[in-house]
Order: sequence, then C-alpha cells, then structure tokens
Amino acid sequence: MIGVSLPVIIGASGVLAGRLYSEQWSWRALPIVAEPSLVALEPAHALPRTVSVLAMLEAQRLLEDGRPYEAWETVIGHIDELGPAGYGVNLLAARAAAEWEGWGQVRKVLVDRPWLANVSRGDGLYYLALAEEQLGNTPGAEPVYRSYLELPEVNYRGQALARLALILSGSGNAAESAESYEAAAVELPEIEDWLLLRAREERTSAGETLVSASVTERRSGSHPVRALRVLHDAGVMLDEGKTEAAAALLEYEATILKADGGPAEAALLKLRLAKLHRETGAASSERDVLREVAADAGATPESRMEAAERLGVVALPRTIEEDLARAAAYEVAGRPGRAASSLRAALDAGAPETRENRLRLARLLYDEHDYGPARAAFQRVAEMTPREESETRADAELNAARSLFRGSTASRSRTTAIGEFTRIAQAFPGTAAAGSAHFLLGDEASSTAAGLAHYRQAAAVVHSPDAREALFRVGDRSLKLGRPADAIEAWEEYLRRYPTGEQSAKIGYDTGQLHETAGRRESARRMYLASISAEPTSYWAVRSGERAGVPPLREVKLNPRAWPGLASDPGEAIAVLHRLDRLKEAGLDEARETEYRAALRDFAKKPVALLTLAEGLRDRGQVVEAMQLGNRLLAQRNGLWDERLLRLVYPFPFRNLLVAEAERVGVDPMLYAGLVRQESAFRPRVRSRVGAVGLGQIMPATGRDLAAALGIREYDVSMLEVPEINVRMGTRFLGDLVRRYGGATDLALAGYNAGPARADQWRKRFSYGHDTDAFRAAIPFSETRNYVMVVLRNAAIYQGLYGQPEILPPVALGGAIP
Repeated sequence: MIGVSLPVIIGASGVLAGRLYSEQWSWRALPIVAEPSLVALEPAHALPRTVSVLAMLEAQRLLEDGRPYEAWETVIGHIDELGPAGYGVNLLAARAAAEWEGWGQVRKVLVDRPWLANVSRGDGLYYLALAEEQLGNTPGAEPVYRSYLELPEVNYRGQALARLALILSGSGNAAESAESYEAAAVELPEIEDWLLLRAREERTSAGETLVSASVTERRSGSHPVRALRVLHDAGVMLDEGKTEAAAALLEYEATILKADGGPAEAALLKLRLAKLHRETGAASSERDVLREVAADAGATPESRMEAAERLGVVALPRTIEEDLARAAAYEVAGRPGRAASSLRAALDAGAPETRENRLRLARLLYDEHDYGPARAAFQRVAEMTPREESETRADAELNAARSLFRGSTASRSRTTAIGEFTRIAQAFPGTAAAGSAHFLLGDEASSTAAGLAHYRQAAAVVHSPDAREALFRVGDRSLKLGRPADAIEAWEEYLRRYPTGEQSAKIGYDTGQLHETAGRRESARRMYLASISAEPTSYWAVRSGERAGVPPLREVKLNPRAWPGLASDPGEAIAVLHRLDRLKEAGLDEARETEYRAALRDFAKKPVALLTLAEGLRDRGQVVEAMQLGNRLLAQRNGLWDERLLRLVYPFPFRNLLVAEAERVGVDPMLYAGLVRQESAFRPRVRSRVGAVGLGQIMPATGRDLAAALGIREYDVSMLEVPEINVRMGTRFLGDLVRRYGGATDLALAGYNAGPARADQWRKRFSYGHDTDAFRAAIPFSETRNYVMVVLRNAAIYQGLYGQPEILPPVALGGAIP
C-alpha cells in the first residue's frame, strides 16, 4: 500500500471536487459540492466524507463514459451523508438513475429530503417532480413543481412551467394552466408559438371570451402551429354562431398557408371547411372542397384519402371530376382497388376513353390482384393500339396473358397463357414485352437447357425490365449445366451492364470464385474489386475484400461526395432540432412529432438539411429515425455512399460501453456492435415478439443464468433494459460462444441466434472448416443464415468506420492473389 497521509488525501479530494462544482449544471454536468472544511476535520470524521467525494469522482467519470448504472451503484452507498458533499451524492445518484430511466430510484434518493430547495438552484426538486411525473403520479408531481418554481433562481423554469401547465390541464384547472403556458412562453422563446397556442386553447376551455388572433399572430409560428391556431379560432367562432366568419377564415388562411409553402397544413383547414359546409347544408361547396383536397399533390396521402372517403358518401351521382380526384387520391395512398373502382366509375360516366386511362385502370386492377378484369382491360388497351406501335401493343398483350396466367390455377388457362407468351415473343421480336415473354417461358421450360435458351433471348433485349434477372439466370443455369466458362461470360456481361447493387456485388464475388478456382488470379481480383465497387456495404463486398486484401470502405472514405444545397440548409435543420429538444423537455410529445413530420416535408428537397437533421437525431439517441433518414437519403443519391451517410445508417451509440465490455471478455468490439445493430438497432428497451429484451436481445431465462454467473444481485427482467447490464451479459454470452468454437465467429453467431445446440449440430452435419461459403449457405434456418451474414457484414463496416481497418492479406486458394 502506498503511504499517503490522510490530510493529503482529504486535500486532494477537496481540490478535485471543487473542479467539478458548478452552480449551473445540466444533464451532462453535475455539481459536486466542495466542502472546504474537510481539511479542518478530525481524520475520523473526515475519512467517510473523503470516501464519498472519491466515489462521486468515480461516478462522474462513469457518467461521462456512458455508464449511468455503474455510476448509480458507485454512489448509492453514500447517499444522505451530512453536509453539502452529501447533497451532491444524492443529486449525482439521481442524475445517474434518470439517464437509464430508473425513475423509481430517482424518487428514492430525493423524496422527503428537506435540503432540495437549497442546493444547486433546486435542481433536486426538478428531478423529483420529473420522477413523479414519469411514474404516473401527477398529483404528486404538481406540488413539487410549484415548490421548484417558487425559488428565485432556477435552471429549468420554462420546462417546469410547461410541465406544470400540462398537469393542471389534465386536472381541469384550465385557467391556471393557461397562465403557466404563457409564463413558459417567455422562458422558452424557441417554442413560444406552441406554448401560446396551448395557452389559448386552455383559456377557451376555461370559458374566457377571446379576441381572434390578429393577422400578425396568425402568420407567426411554424406551419402546423398556424393551422392549429386557425382551427381553434374557427371553432370559437362557430361556438359563437359566426358560421360565415369561420368559413371565411378557414378558406382565406388555407390559401395563405399553401402560398407560404404549407400545402399539407392548408389541406387540414380545407377538410375542416368541407365539414363546416356539410354541417350547414352546403353540399355543393363541400364537394368542391373535398375534390380539391383529393386532387392536391401537396396534401399528405392521409388527407387526400380522407377527402376521397368523404366524397364517397356524398349523394350520387358523383361528377367525373370527383371520381378522377378520388382515383388519384387512392392511388397515392396505395389503395389500387379503390382507385380502380373510382377510375372505372369516371370512365363509365363519360371520362375520356383514352388509351392512357384504360392502361392506368388495367394496371390498378393488376396491382389489386383482380386478374380477370385486369386481363379484359389490357386486351382493350391492345385493341386501341395500332400494330405499328409495337412496344405499347406488345406490352398490353403481354400483361393480358400474364393476368390470365396469374389469375388461374387451371392447367388449361395456364397453357393458354404460355401459348400467348410464345406468340408475343415471335410476333414482336426485339420489344421489351418479347424479352419479358422469353423470361416467363424460361420459368416454365421443361428442362434447364430449354430454360437457358429462353433466358438468353430475354437477356438480349437490354431494355426489357426482366433483362437483368434473365442475364443472372443465364450464368446460374450455365453453372448448373457444368459450363463455368459460359457462366463467367454471362456474369461479366452482367457487371458491365449493371455495375451497382447488392446482386451485382454477389455476382462479382461468385465470378471471382470461379476465376480463382481455375487459377486466374488477376481475373479473380478484378471481379472482387467489381464486387466491392458494386455495393461496398454488402456481405459479398466484405467477402471480396477478405479475398483481395482490400477494405471494402476504402474508396468510399477516400472519395467524399459533395452534398448539393444552400449554405442556409444546415442552420434550418439545427433550428428544428432545437425546437424538437425544447418540445420534448416541455412534455409536448405530440407537438414534437407534428413538428418532426412537418420538417421531413419541408426538407424533402433539401438533402443537406435532411442530413443535418438526421445527424442531430442520431447524436440525441434517436437512432432508428436517423437510420431511416439515412436510407432515405441513400435512395435519393441512387445508392451513392459517403462517410457521413455510413455513420448515419451504421451508428455507434453506447460506443465506450460496448468497446470496454467486449474487450473485457476478449470479444471483437466491432463484431458485438454489428450484433447489437442487427438485434435491436441500439434500442435499450425494445422487446421482441418472443420476449427477448434490450440491446443484445437477451431472453429472460438466459439473463437469469448470466446474472448468476456475473454476480448481479436481485436479478429482474427489467434489468435487461439497462444498457450496462445487457451489454455485460451479451458480451459474456458471445465471448463464451467464440471460445466454444475456437474463434469461429460465424459458428458463434449461429449459436447466439439459434442456440448452441443447433450450432453444434450444423458444425458436424456440414463439415465446418472445409468451405466457409458453403457452410454459411447451408445453415438450414433462413433467419440464422441471414443473421450470420448480416452481423459479419455489420462488423466489417464498423471496423472500417470506427476501428483501425487492417489491410487483410489475400486468402490463398489456387494461389495467392497479388
């Protein structure tokens, strides 16, 4: 033991504690109150407090490292000690518990503490009120918020006022709720519009007579707030019997909102206007408004479908324009059957009998799987099309035959359809429909060789929608017939035509394998590089990188792609993020969701703003939304990756925790990160349909066994929602499997997903160790087969993004690849 005098320890701890002390602290910076008198105390009295301060320092470090549960356990034994340092322990424990959503524990360390109002500007009171609210005890939260707000200086006045207003509203105290919202608006200017709207609604509920919002007020705030304010004021006017004024307000403000770039919100006002027309017996005006909304491309699909539904119950007959608007609305909403019914009604009522309208009807019927009417509609299109317009006519005849084929299981009908495919292929050579006809004939061929012949002809029609798959099947069937050279020829042509995409990445890898087996090392390397280029985030690119010794993300990281946009776009997104933060803090969850959806619409054509928004959401722990936006941006860029997109779609929350726990048990941290992304998308509290819980999706029974092995006391299933506990269990379980299988990560992953017993069976049954690809492809459970490949793919991506990527030596098979 190093000999250090007790006064030195006490003095050092006092200095360190002082550095962490802060009169103003947030969720990320907690006060640890220094007690200068520590050095003046007798050692017997000073030692307990010194230990507490050191525990607080360690807990603070754990919090900064993303380990709130461990921080809680570190300080929980030191709560309620005397003096300011003791208060700091309680506050630190409360913050730690709040971060892992242990609101019961927050309450435990703060309730009935008389000093809460006197320390750190009363932050303990705010935490306690939050805890009562989150635990569903709003009657208990109300007096705590009131006590907090009585203090002269506090850190979260606006948030507390808004949350108190919400509680008061729920208890029927509308007038005081309005006052609280108005006071909150002064403190939280970023969401002033929402808070004043809530105050206005509460004053109306309290029976107060309000003056309608001025033009300036109605033009202020976000589009959703403006629409809701108009709806509120129109409702007040209706209650006062001012029907015409309400209708005029709705119509005028809808026009203004649409002109200001808020067509979705304008549609909401129009729908309310239509309802008002119905209530006042103005059926014709109602129909005009509903038709306008149903046909409005700027309205949301939900609003358009609502308008279409309401048009469907008006008195018949509907006009042609109404049925066409309904058809458009249903089509956008993904309801092809209803769209077809509306379009047919319009045609029957005299809508132009154009070929385009008939073709649209036929396709809607086909999408609805209403194959009999679809066949008749396609035949009608063919009759309307001159033979010299061969592409259009052949397509209509092909779809008529396809409708017959899919719509009947009777052999006679299917034989008739196959005969029609043959006739189309012969009568319209070189058309896209002829290529598709050959493709369908290949599917129905009596032998592999006969099918191959049809697939070749289908692949030759490059502009056919089935040409790509046909060319793949040429290679696949050639391989099955023992013709590897023909397969290579077909697949190399495939990569020349279609150089990008997951399928291209697989074909590149498979073709590289064929070359490598034949000893053509340079050709194999060329194909492996083509696989990586096709889709660098695919499993096949990872495998190709392993064969060629090339990290699959190298080119993506070396060649960043520009993001077109205005200099103001990031600032717009940051402003939205701040509004979302304030709305969440104020307890206005519904308003936050409304603002978020509005931002997605506003940023639809602003990729830089959408990217900035997604990155902000990721950094705030809203990983699923960030990943969804990342994939949306990827689609907009036609699959073109860059490092910012990769870090959105493959985020790494809880990074310090995952790395430390994985390294503790000798597991590759990037492998475990890839596993967690697949298991839970980094959602700590998610539960599967079979009961698996948390980041690593651990089953409760497995958790009980692991808790005993790890010495976790008083195990409860809810503990699996705590990241530190779940990650410690998950890494321990995976580490045991990796050691069980001698470092074979694919076997370990198969055991994690399907259970070690099944992995043991597959290891023996499929002769593990002879051919890696063959073993993985042979795993009989499709879920486990895909799981193994996806997690290994994820691990390679995480290594390339967050680790120290290695230049892997090429695997020697048929000779090393230079």
